[in-house]
Amino acid sequence: MKRFTVLLLMLCLIATPLLAKSSTYDYATRLASLLADTQGKATMSAASWKTIANEANALANKLYASSGAKTRKDAKEARTHIRDMHKAAMAGDADGAKSHAGMALPYVYKVIDATMPAK
Repeated sequence: MKRFTVLLLMLCLIATPLLAKSSTYDYATRLASLLADTQGKATMSAASWKTIANEANALANKLYASSGAKTRKDAKEARTHIRDMHKAAMAGDADGAKSHAGMALPYVYKVIDATMPAK
């Protein structure tokens, strides 16, 4: 029984970083999709910007929390721009929100590249 417990503990310790990497990738791809959709020429209402900014803020926080040492800096930069986007959207500044969303995208793409699962 003791051997089984030790083996199970070792398996959990090995699997945890693998699961974290996957969730980081998932959060980053969802966030990138959301941010990329804001970069088009379509005009969005103030209510739409607020909804998008709230979702992006939640995803950026999850992305930062799940990021590892390799992606922490890029996740932090993305979160900083997302927070600025959120402030602009809440103030009704659609151009500012769109600008900050565009500034966050390269950092999110770096996280995606660093966490992409192997095929």
